[in-house]
Amino acid sequence: MDENQENNEEIKQESDLKQETAKTFNEAKEQMKNINFKEEAEAGKGLIKKLLKNPIETIKEIAIDEENKTFKTALLLVAAWAVIEFIERILYYATSKYADFEFLPTLKVTLAPILKVIAMTIAIYFVNNRAKDSISKVLTSVAIAYIPSIAYSLLYLLHFISTKMYTILTPVGGLLNVISIVLMYHTVKSLSNETEEENVLKKFIKVEAVYYVIVFAVSFLGISI
Repeated sequence: MDENQENNEEIKQESDLKQETAKTFNEAKEQMKNINFKEEAEAGKGLIKKLLKNPIETIKEIAIDEENKTFKTALLLVAAWAVIEFIERILYYATSKYADFEFLPTLKVTLAPILKVIAMTIAIYFVNNRAKDSISKVLTSVAIAYIPSIAYSLLYLLHFISTKMYTILTPVGGLLNVISIVLMYHTVKSLSNETEEENVLKKFIKVEAVYYVIVFAVSFLGISI
């Protein structure tokens, strides 16, 4: 491939990403317009039950769902994660004798889980060479794979009741984060349509590499994801 072809490919990739990003934003906006929280709460409960019963198969079903029916639930999960982090920061200020409320750090902490999901979504989307899956579909799968991590963020609030909770929360948090990594591996596998485990592992490592490059870039904004 000569230099002109490479430049044209880069321009095309940038254009595709902009189009996909705009499309995903519009889809998210439409999904959130007339949301029924009661229905979505029931849908979320059903999804969690399926994950507990058969996590790998559930991840696969979501990844191959061409209608992306879980998109709205995924958006609400990411929003809930951001709210949990916001509450954790507010409780920190409320219980600290030395820290006063600061708006910017609170905003950064609140945005962190959203950016974490977006970073992983972009990483998978690019490593898969922007195949047939839209960004919104990849985002849905990523958000679902992060459910154990979201659960840990919620459980972590218990340490405000007693510092002794750290003894329990530390190993539980480690386990839940490992489960999220395993689910993310199967998300990459299902979205890539790879059958050979060796190829899946290579692709997953590439995804993680791209993800951490994005994490490094975001860190310059003072946001840890």
